[in-house]
Amino acid sequence: MKSGLVFTIGLTGHRDIRPDALAQVRDAIRTELEALKARFSNLPIELVTGLADGADTLATEVALEIGLPVRAVLPMPRALYEADFEGAALEDFKRLAEDERVVIEKLPLPPGETADLQVHGPARDALYGRLMDYLVRRSNVLVALWDGEVTGLTGGTSDVVVRYLANSDIQADEARPHEIFDDADLAEDRTDLVVWIKTPRQSGDPHSAKVDTNYLVQAGTTGLLCRLSAIPETVLQRWDEFSEYASERNSDLGSDLPAYPISVPEDAEIAEITASIDADFVRADQLALINQRQSDRLFKLFGLMAAMMGLTFLLYAKIAALKWFLIAYILLFAAGYVLFEIGARRGWFGRHLAFRALAEALRVRFFIVLSGSGDAFETRYLLGLTSIERFARFGWIRDAIRCTEPLTYESDVPTRRRIAETTERWVKDQSAYFHKKHRQLHHEHERLEVVKKVLFLAAFLGAVSLLFFKKSLYHFHIGELDGKTLVVFLMGLLPLWLAIWEIYQTKMAIRELLWQYANQGTLFEMAEKRLEATSDPTHAQDVIGDLAERSLMDVVQWSTHRYHREHEPPSAG
Repeated sequence: MKSGLVFTIGLTGHRDIRPDALAQVRDAIRTELEALKARFSNLPIELVTGLADGADTLATEVALEIGLPVRAVLPMPRALYEADFEGAALEDFKRLAEDERVVIEKLPLPPGETADLQVHGPARDALYGRLMDYLVRRSNVLVALWDGEVTGLTGGTSDVVVRYLANSDIQADEARPHEIFDDADLAEDRTDLVVWIKTPRQSGDPHSAKVDTNYLVQAGTTGLLCRLSAIPETVLQRWDEFSEYASERNSDLGSDLPAYPISVPEDAEIAEITASIDADFVRADQLALINQRQSDRLFKLFGLMAAMMGLTFLLYAKIAALKWFLIAYILLFAAGYVLFEIGARRGWFGRHLAFRALAEALRVRFFIVLSGSGDAFETRYLLGLTSIERFARFGWIRDAIRCTEPLTYESDVPTRRRIAETTERWVKDQSAYFHKKHRQLHHEHERLEVVKKVLFLAAFLGAVSLLFFKKSLYHFHIGELDGKTLVVFLMGLLPLWLAIWEIYQTKMAIRELLWQYANQGTLFEMAEKRLEATSDPTHAQDVIGDLAERSLMDVVQWSTHRYHREHEPPSAG
């Protein structure tokens, strides 16, 4: 199945660019698009525009000139859209729309709307608002040909910029005051980015014709922006990591592992994007599994080597002071250090957690799309609240999640069918899975607890034997070793191995995993009961949205605990 990973450059801008600034604006667009195009070699890249007059047309022409793929998303059926153009603008639209290098996609009319919409009016404005919503949701970076004035017009350039950086649908009906700071220290270090090409308008200040390029990021809250002269290093690093992930996703690593798709062919009737989400879910799951295997092997090897080091030391101290035991101890220590360095450089553990977080986020995204509950569910916003993006090599997940956004969450398929599909294939399936895994892990944990008790009892009996039968042990021999020496040796060895096993259990976070399985099982079980109890499809979508939020947060919380076992906090060192 084809991957949906495409780095999308969204474009928003004014229709009435001043004629005397067109050449400068065109050069600025070319500079920025060429720089972005050159940055991604492992990842497909595209420009997405509405193909409107002015900024959209100008950027589309430049993109085609430099060989950058263009996807035009029309806010309504083409016949309706053409009514918004006239004269040369209409000719430009037809020329570009019919260019074979431009992929055309159309947002369907909302349920209840017909093709006899007025040329002007709230209903038609709402269609442009849907295009704005898609650009905000889907763009990995936004290029804005903007004069810097916030108009408050829904779907307008300033509206798109403010909403994109705020990662929110919240916007005042009237022009909202905003401030732009030039102090880089006020900028969010994990944020979306707007490439701002300041573009004078025909309706703007006639004395302001300067065209320049800056980079906007959020400065903490909606309405507060930070203007930078260069793209922040954190953003560039995030993009590099996203490109690296795309390369690994398209490699053969882990592709021979079992795949567990979550889609069926009929899902395309609801949303075509479900197939690509599933394809990326399967690969993220396989990459998580292969890195988990490598990480688990490393943990087990560390535990074994620690046990062997303890054994060789006790043999040297209590059994026979042979230099070969010391040599073996030193070799084991050196081998452990080498393995530690290899594990640190390969980053298997952190990669396992990142891929697992992505896979589970994609699973949630898939069923949110399938159920139609996505309008009320902000995956990236929730991940941002957890600060998981601050972990090393986790920031690119936000860009991968953007690639799963459909044109719209609406569908001709009845909502009840969508809810039923989601309930059966996600809610009930995951409820059964987590309850089963919890039982299995609980039984395994109980068996290990029995082993621990046996070891404790053996150590206790050894101490009792030394206390009451010390003289008798001197007369008990196995080879050249008396019983006392053997008992002391075992008393040192058993607690050592027990401690090593406890460290291993802690590293593997077995107890946290038990808690997660139990908690997730409860979440899905309760959601299943609520879905059975409600007859209102809207309420059912709310239940699924709530479940998605809670389930995703639970996965992130578990990943956070696991991550902190292996890494220092950001301020350390």
